[in-house]
Amino acid sequence: MAKISLAGFTDPVRRPRYIIWTFVVVLIFAAFMVTVLGITSTRWFCAEGCHKVQDDTIVSYEHSTHSKISCMACHMPVNANPIIFLLHKAEALGELAQTVTNNYELPLNAEDEVALTMKSEQCTQCHAIQNRIVTPQAGLKINHDVHIAKNIDCPICHNRIAHNENFNLTLKNPKNGELNQKHTNFMTMTACFRCHGQEQGAPAPGACSACHTPNFELRPPTHFAPDFFPQGHGELAKAAQEKVAETLKETGQAAVTGQRKAQFEAASRQNGGKGQLTVGQIIPPVGAIFECGTCHKDQFCMNCHGTPMPHSDEFKKPKDPTDPKGHPAISKQIPDKCVMCHTKADPNFCNKCHHGEEINFPYNPAEPWLTQHPKAVAKAGIKSCTTCHATSFCSACHTTTHVVPASHKQAGWVVPPTPTMTKYGSEPATASALHSIAAEESTETCSVCHGEGGYNAPFCAACHKTQMPHNAEFKQFHSDTGRKNPALCLNCHIWPELCSNCHHVGSSTTQPWINVHGPQVEKVGAAGCVEKCHKATDCQACHKRNNVMPASHNAPNFLKAPGKQIGTHAQLYQKNGAVCSYCHSGNPADLPNSPFCAGCHNIQMPHPDGFGLKDSQAPASKANAGTHAQLLDSGKVKEAVCTNCHETQFCDSCHHVNSVPTQTWLKYHPTVVKKTGATPCFDCHEETFCSNCHVNLAARGLL
Repeated sequence: MAKISLAGFTDPVRRPRYIIWTFVVVLIFAAFMVTVLGITSTRWFCAEGCHKVQDDTIVSYEHSTHSKISCMACHMPVNANPIIFLLHKAEALGELAQTVTNNYELPLNAEDEVALTMKSEQCTQCHAIQNRIVTPQAGLKINHDVHIAKNIDCPICHNRIAHNENFNLTLKNPKNGELNQKHTNFMTMTACFRCHGQEQGAPAPGACSACHTPNFELRPPTHFAPDFFPQGHGELAKAAQEKVAETLKETGQAAVTGQRKAQFEAASRQNGGKGQLTVGQIIPPVGAIFECGTCHKDQFCMNCHGTPMPHSDEFKKPKDPTDPKGHPAISKQIPDKCVMCHTKADPNFCNKCHHGEEINFPYNPAEPWLTQHPKAVAKAGIKSCTTCHATSFCSACHTTTHVVPASHKQAGWVVPPTPTMTKYGSEPATASALHSIAAEESTETCSVCHGEGGYNAPFCAACHKTQMPHNAEFKQFHSDTGRKNPALCLNCHIWPELCSNCHHVGSSTTQPWINVHGPQVEKVGAAGCVEKCHKATDCQACHKRNNVMPASHNAPNFLKAPGKQIGTHAQLYQKNGAVCSYCHSGNPADLPNSPFCAGCHNIQMPHPDGFGLKDSQAPASKANAGTHAQLLDSGKVKEAVCTNCHETQFCDSCHHVNSVPTQTWLKYHPTVVKKTGATPCFDCHEETFCSNCHVNLAARGLL
């Protein structure tokens, strides 16, 4: 393969051949570039190739009056040099990758940057405005000379002249699948007000007569809709306001004001002098224009509504109802204005908010508010009313109509319907009367009728006559008040057992404490009684005064029990001798030998060691008889003393082997003697003891 070397240009023999081939290559490349640039500049290539991503735009182009004009005629600067032409092609080539990979977003040229940067020369190369007969739409008059003098380029108004999207678009955005959006048409009135304006200092006049003929119907079709006034026009205005806010947020621009004129004129001068800044670069986007403001000045709405529109947050929800900028105050100044838009169309407009949403209450339009408001106040409290009304408003109505709130008529309103259970020192008493519960929830509600001061307002104090709620000091020493003035406590605490309920553990809500205290005292003892509130003499005095014996004293085995068991009274003493001392005076430890007990026992109690048996481990016998045997034998203690406490079976259980606690020894001892013999009997009895008994019984016919 032949090598290409630049040395041939220095060789006299080869130089002509090198020059000829170089010229041929340059001609071929030039021909190729001219062909490529020509093809890529044709209408066919723009429509079918490069701009396939803008099918909707191509459709609009093909149906326009410019469909036979090359795309380059408008989209390239007039008399552009080859360098600009090539740079334009290079820029377009960079977008080829996005087209192939579907990495683009519709609509292309979304903000109409192309039209806003185009010059009038691109139009006047075909159209001579001085010789052109202008045929505006009926009712319009357009002074092109004024616009030309201001250096307003044609595409700033005629942006869609070759791409009028008067059909339903079909393309979908490859990034989100949403249907393609139409471009803004600058030939609409809202677009005109990018420069024109009603406000003072606008770059161009906004008076209707500036652009419309006298016979033109100024009102748009929306204004003839049946529901346009009063509701419809507000919804249209709201939608227009939201559109402006959204556009300003997206573009980051400030709201359109009357301060545009100086900047506009500066841009116009620069454009006329072929400067860099054009009018199209400084005018706001169409979406930033408030559509209603194209016809109506700011004062127009104010003159009708009587207050700035739309209502501000300060107007809707003032922090203070008396705020002169808030709707409560303004509605009193111009009530006829509010009625015109709101309550005339919907009589419940105010109620739905103030008596519903605002207080979180399910307002029912079918029911008069007068009958609903007690439920609302009970749920939301009086504070829900005082945001609008003074408390005197409520009290004046209730007083003049002699209406008592329904809550006051409930059972248990003044005093609790049922007693509550509390525990001394651990579970404090809680409010149970319905009026006290209501006061805890909202004293402000009570103050509407009963005056300020909370729990200790004069109205409340007139009944309670003591501080409410009771403080800690009162609870600690309340017994003094209760003893000195029990009627004061009974104003509220009408349940007789209220004190027992707290002070007496185990009290009942259905029975008096005096009926149930016996078992409870036996269960836990009386120490708690005398330690906290009572003296021991209180128990004695009450029992003697009422001639009442404790329930335990009536038990069958209270004094003595069969067999080796002891009477219940002895068991109680062993369990808690202090309980006995409350009635039977004496030190609990010495109580068994106190005069009361000694009067019955007549012997030392409890019996000392060795009283029953000398040796408790050995069986009973004469040799092991305890002190009691000696006392009985000596006659110092009579058998009757023993039987005060012990049944005969008690002695049998020790002296008679195999005794039966439920029967006397006399009945079953023959069986025992037959079985074991009489020898064990002689440990205690003389031999003549048996014969004496048998002879005497036989003589009397008992054997």
